[in-house]
Amino acid sequence: MYRLKPLFGDRLTCRLFETQVTEVHARDAAMNIMTALGMPVSVCVGTTAA
Repeated sequence: MYRLKPLFGDRLTCRLFETQVTEVHARDAAMNIMTALGMPVSVCVGTTAA
């Protein structure tokens, strides 16, 4: 939650519970995409074939 609040704000904009659930899912999906974009791509270098 401490990562979501600074990026998306402290409150939800939707009033109905069902739309609040959808809003939280959308925010969570956006957060997962931003996290994935920031992850390094690791490649194994320098191995020899036996």
